[in-house]
Amino acid sequence: MKTARNLLFLFATIFLLGCEEDQSTEQEELQATEFTGAKVPVGDGEAWTYVETNASQTPIAIGIQFTADALVNLPTGSMHADEFVLQLPTDITVTPYDHITLDWNEHGHEPMNVYDRPHFDIHFYFMSMAERNLISPTDSVQFNKPLAEDYLPSMYLETPGGVPRMGAHIIDLMSPEIAGTGIFTHTFIYGKYDGEVNFLEPMVTKETLDSKVAIDKEIRQPSAWQKSGYYPQRYTIDYDASTQIYSIMMKDLMKF
Repeated sequence: MKTARNLLFLFATIFLLGCEEDQSTEQEELQATEFTGAKVPVGDGEAWTYVETNASQTPIAIGIQFTADALVNLPTGSMHADEFVLQLPTDITVTPYDHITLDWNEHGHEPMNVYDRPHFDIHFYFMSMAERNLISPTDSVQFNKPLAEDYLPSMYLETPGGVPRMGAHIIDLMSPEIAGTGIFTHTFIYGKYDGEVNFLEPMVTKETLDSKVAIDKEIRQPSAWQKSGYYPQRYTIDYDASTQIYSIMMKDLMKF
């Protein structure tokens, strides 16, 4: 009997240790790792890129952060958007993203009465700066080349023409400012060039940022992606009062 009790005690101890090890492994898997890019002056503050991974180094979020004073003394008088180029962290690669730009539009941009409010465009580019610089104002064929149906999310519309060093825009027909149900506060846009998606773009007004309201919005997906990589299922806009840092993130990244 004593031997049997000893064996039972031994088995119970091994079982409990195994449970503790499983719990520890699970906690490690849920532990996030953060990577940040080089800081760039914006207004009176700074902005930088941000990538979050799980413990196995799988990316789960990518975006930008900036200090609250980055919204103070922003550039004025520009004919076009003021572009701040933010390089991704050097110690991790997240395909298909090459770099991110934070574009400040003091007076908004076309179309009028839709996006003509002071706002930021955050471009997550799939191409390099050198490739972007080759996109010309005369590239009407490349701007207007349609996406294959599988690569176009439902209720999104390819708009004619395009922007140099950027591409053409694919707008969300369900956004209030497009559907006619409200004014522009924030939205999510796809970009294309020569029949390929070449950027993803959350947009948000300065007024919305100043209000410090938290935003968490699902991103409607295409049936397929042209390039393998990590694609977001939602985007968030947050302000942390304790650190006075804004975050504009693409989250729930899934590998395709």
